[in-house]
Amino acid sequence: MGKSKIVGALPRLPLEVLRYVLLIAEHGSTLAAAQTVNLTSSSLSRKIAQLEHELGIALFERHSRGMRPTDAGKLVVDAARQMLSRMDRLASDIDDIGTSGRGLIRLYTSQALVEHIVMPRVLRMAADYPNVKIDLQVAVGRQAERALLMDGADFAVIITVPTHPDIEIVAERSNQVVAIVHSAHPFATRGRISAEELVMSPFAALPPTYNSRVAFNSLLPDALKDVQPQMTASSTAALKAYAKSGLGASVVPELTVAGDASSEDLVVVALEGADRIDTRMCLCRRRSHIMGNAAQRLLDDYSQFFTDAGKGHLH
Repeated sequence: MGKSKIVGALPRLPLEVLRYVLLIAEHGSTLAAAQTVNLTSSSLSRKIAQLEHELGIALFERHSRGMRPTDAGKLVVDAARQMLSRMDRLASDIDDIGTSGRGLIRLYTSQALVEHIVMPRVLRMAADYPNVKIDLQVAVGRQAERALLMDGADFAVIITVPTHPDIEIVAERSNQVVAIVHSAHPFATRGRISAEELVMSPFAALPPTYNSRVAFNSLLPDALKDVQPQMTASSTAALKAYAKSGLGASVVPELTVAGDASSEDLVVVALEGADRIDTRMCLCRRRSHIMGNAAQRLLDDYSQFFTDAGKGHLH
């Protein structure tokens, strides 16, 4: 059996054309994609048509609302995304090696960890290496895991623990769910309360799909699992504001409020049984990912933090 046209054509594809394929897939039309690269829609359409002719296969389905990748197109789009990401990384790594203190760091994190866990080390890196560029993305659900697998991130500091075998967990630590209340709240002097007690009074919590909310709901008896909080928010800053207002208790991951534990108006209260639930924070990366010097420095900083946190030092 002879080789298909695509086998011979793929190695010769210019990166520019791969970028066009990716842009069309992301924007859904040649018109929107062309506007981002200073081309006319007709010119971009001709380039894609020529590429499809060279490959002998349709990459996009044309319809009244624009264009969407065919099954083969999806494969090419995924490959284009990975190749362009690797070339961007190569350029950054060469710059990192050739010029002291330069480089690019791409980091994904969970929103709950931004304030007290992630930002102190990002700011220290920015201060120590002002020429290093930092791309910090807040992940929702499995976004961080997908970014790692697609070489869209150097590493991640997240609550949603990845399960893919290609992702290495560099370090991890417990991250129990806790309640936070104003210092004048009746729970403030308790030290420990039950989840059942908490939901019998006004409270706020993360959305039902978040790991910490799932962990909290598992502490409730079946008859109370459907009790709805007064406020549901994906922002831990909003949950802290709710607790500080005195309106009620907020249910959050403990590391969200690690830096607020000594606050005069905010008290952290343990939840009975939370120590038996496997909720964690992890530092992870893709096993085969080649990391630049700047990213490796920051990864090492977080790794040391995890080691210190395991000894009870959170700062």
